[in-house]
Amino acid sequence: MKNIILLSAALLFSASSPAQNWYAGGGAGFVTFDDGTDTLSPTNIYFRGGYQFNQYFNIGLESSVTVSPDQIPSAPSVDFDVTAVTFYVRGGIPVNESIWLYGQLGSTNTELTGEFQGAEASVDDTDTMYGLGAEIDLGSKSTYLALNYSVYNNNDGADVTAFNLGVGFRF
Repeated sequence: MKNIILLSAALLFSASSPAQNWYAGGGAGFVTFDDGTDTLSPTNIYFRGGYQFNQYFNIGLESSVTVSPDQIPSAPSVDFDVTAVTFYVRGGIPVNESIWLYGQLGSTNTELTGEFQGAEASVDDTDTMYGLGAEIDLGSKSTYLALNYSVYNNNDGADVTAFNLGVGFRF
């Protein structure tokens, strides 16, 4: 329900500017999973794409998958990875012609998978995602550096957060 309200607000305010752009990008995600007992830090790659309604609002979809699993000291032979799929709405403000700062809110499905000698076990959860970020133009209005910190899951005693660093393209 929250996402529908946010999407409706974004569409309502989108009429204030003629700028309309699709965007896509990807990069590295430095993920942390903390359940209060153990902390995991797998390295992920992420891909995202969406639609920029105006200089203040966009919507998008992001997928993050582990490329380098982590192990915890209590189970050193078990590889753990974290996967997340997120729908989000971002609202922000241009600081100048090259930098856009934003806050984001969305819904994410996060899955933690443990693998031991070919056998896998996983748990997943859907929760609210929120975060902050910036897009910094790289000399043209079509290519930008993307930085953001997101909290993907924060319930049932487990936190999944990530610092994402990547490159994006507007078209």
